[in-house]
Amino acid sequence: MSTSSCSPLHSVLYNEDVLFSILNFANEETRVKFISVSRAHAKLLTSEVSFKWRNVRLHIENGIYFSPDININVNSTRTSVDTDADASTNFCWKQLFLHNYPKRNLWTAAARNNCHRATRTPQDPHYVRDKTVHTFQLTVSARFKPKGMDHASTNTNQEHQRKISLPLHQRLALIRMNRNITSQREAFKVLMHQGGWFGDMLQKLQAGEEKNDMLDYDTDENNENNKDEDNNMSHTSSPSISGGVHLIDTVSNAAILVDRTKGLRRFEFDRVFCDKSTQVTLYHQTTMPLIAEFINGYNATCLVYGQTGSGKTYSMFGNQESFKEMMTMEGTLFNKIEVPESFGLVPRAVKEIFDALEYRKSHLALNIDAKVSLSYIEIYGDEISDLLKKGATCGQSRVAAQRYVLDGSSEVPVESLHDTLHLLDEGEKQKRKAATAMNARSSRAHTLFILTLRQECIDTGVSATSRLFLADLGGSEQIKRSQPTVHNGGEEVDQEQEKQRVKEAVNINLGLLALKQCVEGLRKKKHVPYGDSKLTMMLSTGLGGDSKTSVIVCGSQEESHGPETIAAMKFAQTCRGIYHTVKTNVNMLETLLKSINDRIARCEQNIRDHERWVEVDDARFNDDGILIEVRKKTVVAGADSYRCELASLIRQKSELTGESSDEFLYGIPTSVEGFGDFHQYTSEANRISAN
Repeated sequence: MSTSSCSPLHSVLYNEDVLFSILNFANEETRVKFISVSRAHAKLLTSEVSFKWRNVRLHIENGIYFSPDININVNSTRTSVDTDADASTNFCWKQLFLHNYPKRNLWTAAARNNCHRATRTPQDPHYVRDKTVHTFQLTVSARFKPKGMDHASTNTNQEHQRKISLPLHQRLALIRMNRNITSQREAFKVLMHQGGWFGDMLQKLQAGEEKNDMLDYDTDENNENNKDEDNNMSHTSSPSISGGVHLIDTVSNAAILVDRTKGLRRFEFDRVFCDKSTQVTLYHQTTMPLIAEFINGYNATCLVYGQTGSGKTYSMFGNQESFKEMMTMEGTLFNKIEVPESFGLVPRAVKEIFDALEYRKSHLALNIDAKVSLSYIEIYGDEISDLLKKGATCGQSRVAAQRYVLDGSSEVPVESLHDTLHLLDEGEKQKRKAATAMNARSSRAHTLFILTLRQECIDTGVSATSRLFLADLGGSEQIKRSQPTVHNGGEEVDQEQEKQRVKEAVNINLGLLALKQCVEGLRKKKHVPYGDSKLTMMLSTGLGGDSKTSVIVCGSQEESHGPETIAAMKFAQTCRGIYHTVKTNVNMLETLLKSINDRIARCEQNIRDHERWVEVDDARFNDDGILIEVRKKTVVAGADSYRCELASLIRQKSELTGESSDEFLYGIPTSVEGFGDFHQYTSEANRISAN
């Protein structure tokens, strides 16, 4: 047959859309066999587009849900700012299909029979042991609050803002990298010249020898000058560094912080979100995968952990004012409006769930009936309160509270996001909140938002119940840091309130300690002490078994909150199963120094691109304030923000390497080139940092 005679048929059968339309009427076995028809068909049916189509068919034919916005998850990391990109670009539709395909019999009669067989005891002669190995599936993410948003940091103890001396091995490594020297002896000489490694003592000895040589020429005036020099030398100290977060690397999903005892430390996560990340990005990469598992019949849990004022409640719920604006809308207007940018994980999860259930009603080949209900509770020590019943205690006693919640007694049926927002607003009014030194509206207990989904396939009779736990945990800081006995404005509370606040802080930390021990038990596959706390008892069904868990650790970049951020990062490492870290990590130091140099280079280029000469009026007045004349003068403008950023970066590099700003600008051949009056912006940056 000639090529021209088969070209129309070729154009039809080898067209992607036409081929998929034909295979919509075939079963999965036929689709797999069709790959062997030709090389061209094999290429078409193994492409990313084909696996996306197969995920859609798996959802329609077998009821295995996947998020339709998962492609936005990939594209958002590629189109957003550089600092918001991460490893999610490795996502592919084939991996998602291979993950979901084993669940294809979820709603079939065979799945129901398996469920009945799994409930039999080992003594039953027809018992078949479940060979499925349940592994603790947990992802850990870190989110950092933008600098300058913590207005309460000025009220914290000043002892946490003092400079920190890096360990000797880290200081020497930074000097060698910065000066491009390989000799350890040369690095020691530089360090001693900077005042470190007994260099300050040598400077004092040298100064003392010079004074002895000039004793014969001293006068009273010289004696006074020598006293001033002695005072200046007494304040000489070795090179030091500011605390807090020094690098947020969203590419390798790591952060470098300064520990007061161990110096620079690198913490690695599954995801890292910088201060420029949005609520949408956070939801797509931490909670959206849990929603798919939740709709497919698995329990899921999302925990938000961190110190008071680090952004936990904002990440989980968002701006409460946007709830009120949405609640005023009704009907089709509410359904058409886009979700506000400030919406947190809870409202976004609820919206996706109801959108998915609405889609499944009209598109699935199976007839699945689904009902959603929610519980909104608060855990305060051993007391569990129902926020949807005006804070009433759950159950008849503290012992029965867990059963009261998990058996559905505290559930309220909901049918839309609109209903959920009303309940969230009602529960928000019942929360325990108080002003502390770190947050004007600090949550004084753990909050659990529990969604329960009950589904039943009418065609096969298979039913499934799954729960989604969204936990906003209380602040993890020490009592002396949050100062719960002091209002955010500095005013102390009375004695009765003081006892109550301290009790609240103790209850919060006891629950967090129990949670940490449970996570360690799950990681190490040993006894899990769920019964140590009401918090862990409530989360037991969402943490154990085949449930999926996501932990989001929130931290503050402020130097004054460095110890609390370090503690939160250590909890994240425990969740990831990392219990030992290498003391010296040369790659970490190289990454940190390279990152600062790259940011300095970008900042200098921005100055070149944006800085320009402009003509302005220069008004001159006499002593009485009367205008004398107005002259024209040219000044440099357009890059003031970049100049301040450059000054801050140079100061940060100066602290790391021990070099002074003058040495960077003029002394070292490989130093950064400054623009204009650098010292003016250095002092301005110092002033902003001090405030």
